Amino acid sequence: MPHFYCIQTALLRAVTLAVLACAATARCEEPTVALDGDWLRPVARTSFRYEKSLLRWAGQGPGEPGRSETIITDRPHISEASNLVGLGTAQLETGYSYSRDSNSGVVTQGQSFGEPLLRLGVFAEWFEFRLATTYLLEQQRDPMTGSTRLRGFDDLYVGAKLALTRQDGILPETAIFPQMRVPVGRDGFSADEVLPGYLFAYSWTINDWLELECNNQANRRIDDTLHTYVELIQTANFEVTITDKFGSFYEFILFTPTGALTAQTQYYFHTGFVYLVTDNMQLDIHSAVGLSEASDDLAFTGAGWSIRY
Repeated sequence: MPHFYCIQTALLRAVTLAVLACAATARCEEPTVALDGDWLRPVARTSFRYEKSLLRWAGQGPGEPGRSETIITDRPHISEASNLVGLGTAQLETGYSYSRDSNSGVVTQGQSFGEPLLRLGVFAEWFEFRLATTYLLEQQRDPMTGSTRLRGFDDLYVGAKLALTRQDGILPETAIFPQMRVPVGRDGFSADEVLPGYLFAYSWTINDWLELECNNQANRRIDDTLHTYVELIQTANFEVTITDKFGSFYEFILFTPTGALTAQTQYYFHTGFVYLVTDNMQLDIHSAVGLSEASDDLAFTGAGWSIRY
């Protein structure tokens, strides 16, 4: 645990120092042109607040601020996108998932309702505030003890996304997420204590139809024996643009518990499709299967809806 906190503290300090260094050299003038009427988002940006990212690769010039032409979501894949929604933009991503696992005759089924993730572009182009929770239903059938049923809200997710760099050739677009889970959920779902962590996202747009997204995560977790450990997550996600409206993804996920007594390493393959209803609305379907003995048979399958304001 001390090693985990040292890593987390060092990363957060590095981000803070980067912000202060950039702020010290940034121009502080306010925008010199009229507003475009969309959440009063300025058209021209000359101050640090309107920079696209906190840092730049060597020789890289300023990027064009503002949100993308079409909505870009973090769901339905586990890999979080490295791009942000943009200053003055609100985005809501929702969905439903079903999971099933059978182990030694004990069948466990889970459902997740709503899955709302609220993403708000506040303070600056390079900063995003994030809130998420979900309502869970879990049913377990044990031939020895009978059936049990548990329902209620999960713990609250609170986080932020900070854009670090934009892509420059083989150098990736990057972002970092300080995040934590706050123990407000129902008994049986709640960890009963704050679980901090971080996520580092990096991605490459390879061509006009293929993108590679990768994530490294380290999060504090509690196993079945109430023992605290660190969960490391690595993802690699290939996003394929099929048409202007239709796309798919193919993702590999690795969960590695460090210092756990009962949690085991899990591997998953995850795939799905997205459909762009409008520039600001997206539908999705997805499913994941376990690739290791410790993984759930049907990890999760579901559908979702996202909208940008």
